[in-house]
Amino acid sequence: MTTPAGGSEPTEIPLSALEHYAYCHRQTALIHLEGVWTDSADTVRGDLSHRLVDLPGLKRRAGVTTIRSLPVASTTHGLRGICDVVEFTGQTATPVEYKVGRYQPGGPADLQLAGQALCLIEAGFDVPLGHIYSVAERRRHPVTIDTDILTRVTTAAHAIRALLASVRLPTARNDSRCRRCSLRDDCLPDITDGHHRRPPTDLFTPKLLGPWRD
Repeated sequence: MTTPAGGSEPTEIPLSALEHYAYCHRQTALIHLEGVWTDSADTVRGDLSHRLVDLPGLKRRAGVTTIRSLPVASTTHGLRGICDVVEFTGQTATPVEYKVGRYQPGGPADLQLAGQALCLIEAGFDVPLGHIYSVAERRRHPVTIDTDILTRVTTAAHAIRALLASVRLPTARNDSRCRRCSLRDDCLPDITDGHHRRPPTDLFTPKLLGPWRD
């Protein structure tokens, strides 16, 4: 996926790919290049927690206009997606991204939020701050939108395009992040992490999955 020949605008990538890329390059390619997706308990909980914000709507209260499920895009940086919630006060916009798990400061969700901010800035709004709302904690976590995090977004966007244009999938991380990844069975990190291992001599003898306690 590259810029079309003769075109001046980069090929669009979804904002969600920013979070996937920050978490795992191989996961990004599996989802956005191979079209692989498998639900887990975490992804189902995430879908359920998004039910309210996935319904488009507008509310005005005390000088703040709140819009749910707002489509945004950046033609300059080739980004497109939907903000869960954006709160507008005059020319200031504050995106709010909903996540089912506990918030990790500086984690992958921050990059997705900053991508939303970049789109809103291109639309002419001031975006000094965003929030990650943790459903598990039932609270918002502020994320400062500064030059550093916006640069990380543009750098990641270029890297994702290069990744999706490659003819080979990245190697797996095969670390603690793989344990709760819903694509673990599709990714097979024990095999695809780039480390060559000798195959077992007997492929047909059943082996215990773990120790048993009677």
